[in-house]
Amino acid sequence: MTRPALIPPLALAAAALATAAHAEIPPFTAQCPTGITVTWDPAGNVRVNGSPASVRMYNQQYFEATAGGITFPISTDQDGSGLLVGFNPPGSAGGYCTILSQGSDQPDTTAGADGPDHFQVSGASRLNVRSAPSTSAAIVGKLPAGTVVENLGCRQTEGRDWCHISDGDASGWAASEFLSEASGPVRAPRATPVGQDNAANHTVQQVRFPRGSTGTEFTDSLDPQVSHRYVLGARNGQFLYFRLAANGPGMTYVIYNPDGSVLLDEMSSDREYRGQLWQSGDHIVEVHNTANGRQSFNVIFGIN
Repeated sequence: MTRPALIPPLALAAAALATAAHAEIPPFTAQCPTGITVTWDPAGNVRVNGSPASVRMYNQQYFEATAGGITFPISTDQDGSGLLVGFNPPGSAGGYCTILSQGSDQPDTTAGADGPDHFQVSGASRLNVRSAPSTSAAIVGKLPAGTVVENLGCRQTEGRDWCHISDGDASGWAASEFLSEASGPVRAPRATPVGQDNAANHTVQQVRFPRGSTGTEFTDSLDPQVSHRYVLGARNGQFLYFRLAANGPGMTYVIYNPDGSVLLDEMSSDREYRGQLWQSGDHIVEVHNTANGRQSFNVIFGIN
């Protein structure tokens, strides 16, 4: 794609530029190719599929957000009009994202003075978290039952109550009937979902560890003949530990290197993995349910 003309980068820290740049670019929600949602809220948070993005400021009408190796050029005219959100994946010509809402059209939040400070995910094994308070809004993640999240405010739309929630890494909107009052602090299995691949037979989830920890574990389930990919960032030379504890037969897993090559070919759930990594980047652990019925399981990750 052809980017808008740039004023040369200013020799100032990004933090010093943030307020000035955001004053000119209105809050927005944009839908990009491959189902990616980009949002910027009035508090100055740029998120890609609900997770914080790194931001580089150039001037009051142009900045770039980066997440998952994809760059999103964001620009407006001097009066704040003409908002453009670009999509520049590596090795591709890219294109532009569709603006779903901006400025005063952004969903407002009625903060939780009349509600709890925290919710717990209940009534759903995996709760859909959306980019806006609507069943037609893009799903930016799925949270496992039992996750405790912060209540950022609730509102009523489409005849139901929606709450803006955050698990500490990602944020979005969820229907309130799947949330129950809980006490803080925020705690989660720390596998923060990042969306769903185009392929219908598997989902993708970004694994994050609690602060100060080198491992995490949580429980999930899979329908028959379906797989789930766990994306785990690690560096060359680190050691990976993975264990799949299945509550039934037919559960297997494969581990892929960041370049897509196979680190560990298909392994049954009774075999754990311990080994040194030889690439840096996002490693994928794909869990498969090859049985004829739905299976529950527990996974344990460790990086040293």
